[in-house]
Amino acid sequence: MDVKSTFLNGVLEEEIYVEQLLGYEIEGADDKFYHLKKVLYGLKQAPRAWYSRIDSYFMRNNFSRSNGEPTLYIKQDKDMFLTVVLYVDDLIFMGNDETLIEEFKEAMKEEFEMIDLVLLRFFLRIEV
Repeated sequence: MDVKSTFLNGVLEEEIYVEQLLGYEIEGADDKFYHLKKVLYGLKQAPRAWYSRIDSYFMRNNFSRSNGEPTLYIKQDKDMFLTVVLYVDDLIFMGNDETLIEEFKEAMKEEFEMIDLVLLRFFLRIEV
């Protein structure tokens, strides 16, 4: 699955101000700045804010984060499991229960605007 506008899903944890952008200046207020409430592309904080948001989402939904790989999440329920790997704006997941996989896909679509890319064939030029 691919997250649309990934970094725009991040929430800022600190106060950030930016100058007025060209074409969006307010006449007579040249000395004013914008106070950001959400992340913009290009901010150094954007990747960290995105990861923080999706990490907290996984933790709220009973996933365990791997100690060795912080972008690997596992959800286990009795004999069912779901494994999710986060790679920037892509989610690669697999599990042994079709219902659990479908519930995960629907929950992710509700929380984030996502595209289901169906079955994975290639990842980082590696055929799966």
